[in-house]
Amino acid sequence: MKAKFPIGELLIKKNLVSEEEMAEVLRIQVSSNRRVGYLLIKMGFIDSDQLISTLAEQLEIPVIAIDEQFSPEVKKLIPRYLCHKYSILPLAKKPHNVLSLAMVDPLDREAISSIENFTGMVVEPNLARHSDVTTSISRKIPFSAQDIFNEQSYGLAAKVATACVLILFVILSAFAARYVYVEKYGTVQTVADSTVYKNHDIMVDVKKSGKVSLLGRGARASGFYSVTFNDLDSLQAFLQKKETDFSEKQYQWLTWTLENRINQIDLQKNIQRAAVTQPPHG
Repeated sequence: MKAKFPIGELLIKKNLVSEEEMAEVLRIQVSSNRRVGYLLIKMGFIDSDQLISTLAEQLEIPVIAIDEQFSPEVKKLIPRYLCHKYSILPLAKKPHNVLSLAMVDPLDREAISSIENFTGMVVEPNLARHSDVTTSISRKIPFSAQDIFNEQSYGLAAKVATACVLILFVILSAFAARYVYVEKYGTVQTVADSTVYKNHDIMVDVKKSGKVSLLGRGARASGFYSVTFNDLDSLQAFLQKKETDFSEKQYQWLTWTLENRINQIDLQKNIQRAAVTQPPHG
């Protein structure tokens, strides 16, 4: 299929683009294999309908109606990804191994050559509107395995997969960090009248009254602890005597908790708050 007149010349004659605009397009085209019509649309000089009507005049062929010429027998002949890549749609098989093909640009030699190599058929180009081709691809061409396992789709799939892996890694890292933190430092829970520190089957309950309770099971003890002390010093003295009742992790955690999370100042504040809230005697 040969053009009677260059597309740029026709567009200028129809006053759709100026000579300066066409010169700018041709200047950019020199450094790539992109077609003039594609650049004109992308650069905003014309729209797709103006290009189609000019191509129809240039090639002296009509703009086809896809629904009138499409035959279901060709719906699996070309996968979606190739249809989208070249803005084409198979229409029908014709005698002598000819494939009628709807194309946004019937002069696209790369597209014609690729489809002929892919199908093993001789392509007969037909001019169609870009919107009609795009809509028809989704409606008429079924999604297939070839649309997944191809270089074009794989790039997107790889990016999505990588993003999912990174998100999963962040989530797992957060869970792991939380697990390590809890394993080392335990949990803290504040209720109405006390704060409970818990880890390794041991709990330290600090009451607002200033009393401290040790609850739970020492790893080497014969039973469970449920002991209440009037102050922190008493609990610390008890732990020193009973150090062998606890595992190394339990004892280290208890010592660290008493030294770093609970101190006499906090206990004194609790005692003061308790004194304020107690009703007067008598």
